[in-house]
Amino acid sequence: MTTNPSSVKDWSRTFTTAAGAIYGAVQYTDKRHLSLVDVMGFTGHAFRINIDPKEVNIAGPTSFPGGYILRRNLCNLGFISCLADAMTPIPPDKLERTIELVQQSIDRGVPAIAWDLFIPEFGLIYGYDDDKQVFYAKDVSKDGELSYAKFADGKGIVFVTTISESLPHSKYEMLRMALDMIVDHARGREWTHVFKDRYVHGLAGYDAWIGVMERRAADEYGNAYNTEVVSDAREFAAQFLRELVVRWNGDNVVERTVRKLAAEAAEHYGVVAGALVELRGMFPFPQGGSPKEPAVADRAVELLRRARDAETAGVAVLERLLGFMKAYWSEVWVN
Repeated sequence: MTTNPSSVKDWSRTFTTAAGAIYGAVQYTDKRHLSLVDVMGFTGHAFRINIDPKEVNIAGPTSFPGGYILRRNLCNLGFISCLADAMTPIPPDKLERTIELVQQSIDRGVPAIAWDLFIPEFGLIYGYDDDKQVFYAKDVSKDGELSYAKFADGKGIVFVTTISESLPHSKYEMLRMALDMIVDHARGREWTHVFKDRYVHGLAGYDAWIGVMERRAADEYGNAYNTEVVSDAREFAAQFLRELVVRWNGDNVVERTVRKLAAEAAEHYGVVAGALVELRGMFPFPQGGSPKEPAVADRAVELLRRARDAETAGVAVLERLLGFMKAYWSEVWVN
């Protein structure tokens, strides 16, 4: 039976702060018509899972190469972007260029996407005051001032991505690039850089999560946070696919194929979302639940296996759709 959480879901909010920050910045561009569901889907964040195989710690969902992923995310949406990504302490000349990059984006009317403004999550820098030497910034924890000095003294890294130019991407391009990113992540082919030995992503992440539960080793707080993030993401994934079915309503072979395969994948992801939403009820964030309790852990394993099997089937459908889109695109370019 497929669970459809859409009747109670607020599609204007997400626990995936990277996608939330991208969505916030996009609202100040010519692509402000894109919904959060669109952004979650086309960036692939609705399909991400990144699990610490030791205890499912809280850092998992945000432990990915932000510059690489976010710039690819923005490319999928049809934007050229700029990146400032440096370890701290940041050299004065590089700090000056980074601050200028942020200010130039704000002067164009588009907030800058940044990491670890007030807490280790993604947020937006939307204003500045050179006289006071402060940025005005917002993340999920706070909306307030951030001094240039504190910005430069980040906890290990200074990270900023800005939107510099919008391109006229077609819906065909956007879907093809999104599917490419989604499938790469699911199959473990995504470039993960320094995180590759510490976290397990894609479909293999479910097995890592199951292993932690079987060992009764889950960190209560981290497990609850991962459950919140991944369950929320899969609700968005199912909704994104359902909306593709509605929007790709033409009569040509491409529209019909997208509609058919998106509907098939949506059924699988509805099952994934249903299993993970039930898991979320067991491990509410931030309270955490009792993941080390044998009966609770065993039930969690059942739900994670159900989610894994359904997502495995869903990814196979998305791979078929990606293969079709690539073949179609090659034919268009050849002809």
